[in-house]
Amino acid sequence: MAKSIKLNFVYNLINTSLGILFPLITFPYASRILMAKGIGEVNFFQSIIQYVLLITSLGIPMYAIREIAKIRDDRAKRNKTVVEILLLNLILTFFGYCLIFILIVFIEKIQLNIPLFLILSLSIILTTIGCDWFYQGIEDFKYITIRGIIVRTTALIFLFLTVKTEKDLLYYAVCLIIGSLGGNVFNFFRLRKFMNISEIFSKEIKPFRHLKPVLRIFVLNLIISIYINLNVIMLGFMKNNESVGFFTAATKLTQVIIAMVTSLGTVLLPRMSNMISNNQLTEFSQLAQKSLNFIIICTLPITLGLILLSNYIIPIFCGDSYTDAILTLKILAPVILFIGVSNVIGIQILYPQGHERVVIIATALGAFTNILLNFWLIPKYSQNGAAVATIIAEFVVTFVMCWIGRSLIWVKWEKKYWNYIVATITMSIVIYLIEKINFDFVVSFIISVIGGFMTYLLFLIIAKDPLYIIAKNFISNKLNLKN
Repeated sequence: MAKSIKLNFVYNLINTSLGILFPLITFPYASRILMAKGIGEVNFFQSIIQYVLLITSLGIPMYAIREIAKIRDDRAKRNKTVVEILLLNLILTFFGYCLIFILIVFIEKIQLNIPLFLILSLSIILTTIGCDWFYQGIEDFKYITIRGIIVRTTALIFLFLTVKTEKDLLYYAVCLIIGSLGGNVFNFFRLRKFMNISEIFSKEIKPFRHLKPVLRIFVLNLIISIYINLNVIMLGFMKNNESVGFFTAATKLTQVIIAMVTSLGTVLLPRMSNMISNNQLTEFSQLAQKSLNFIIICTLPITLGLILLSNYIIPIFCGDSYTDAILTLKILAPVILFIGVSNVIGIQILYPQGHERVVIIATALGAFTNILLNFWLIPKYSQNGAAVATIIAEFVVTFVMCWIGRSLIWVKWEKKYWNYIVATITMSIVIYLIEKINFDFVVSFIISVIGGFMTYLLFLIIAKDPLYIIAKNFISNKLNLKN
């Protein structure tokens, strides 16, 4: 029986919210203790490890979600596929750790803190054994949410008990690993619930049959990673760890917001892949349009709100020593809108249909744009230059994806989007007026957020927006069930 999309979305939204809350608690705390230099060093190492992780996972996570979703009701085929993909991933992980030790031997910047680099490299093996793609493919979002609550609570306790001075970088690294991937250990052992040991050692297991299709997704992931991680690496080599720290402060905030607004995509990818395999094209198109509507209604006010409130957000969440990141955050804010739209079109619509080539072309052009602009802008403008390069690259990706795939994306611009634009402008005027009143710094921020949100919501209520009505009815039904 198909699980409820609404219920899965709620579970995933809770899990994503916890994922957002975790860095919003850990990063402000750690940034004030470790300072921009320490945060920059951790993020610089993480960016390097992400490339090794990219090689060890190839395109497995995205490919596996699609494949498991297609055959989730056929236990024998599903479990055979799980074992094959996991075995392939373990083989690649072995070569990944060979590369880790080569990097330690030949890169002097890594040799400055080898223990930190090795701790952060645990993300490679934990990602492999975690099999998150399996639980997403079978839409077991309830388990994913409960697991997330446990591991992130553990990580928070560990952080507050151990990170006390600038020298506690290793403890901070352990906290990051526990919070992001600690639950993957539970994932691995929980697989026993779904398969027998005899299935693991079957002679019919052929892991390398998945190599060719995952390589196509690897190309896509490699291109995407170029303008995600390369910004940090280029900043680290062309500038310094402090610049990386400022850039990290700005990107950390945009990343957690992006994770929240794209959380619906995590739920819809397996469902939409299953619809395509069952030729449910009408339902697929309707679901895609609803997903795009959700992204537009969320990202427009968040983007403009982030630009207007950056002067508050950076000092409150990162500390007064990070004021150089304020302009960086203002520049990066529109990335939330661009990535939100491109996620719907690329990951939720084109990829389930098997049109990943369009996504690859769009992201390749974006990556090429990003690299060229980084070489030009970073030497002159440091982290702000990297931010400008990122924004332009993401715009290129979204535009090209919409243009090339216009006959395949099955969604359209709806008239009600103008309501969202007018509501966002009205919200911005309210925030601007609140800022002119001489409130306390923190009080002004809180009132601005509440006032802006209520203005936007009130506009949707007056306009009788369909998405608002759906959300209202869903919450009312849940409350009635409890009563």
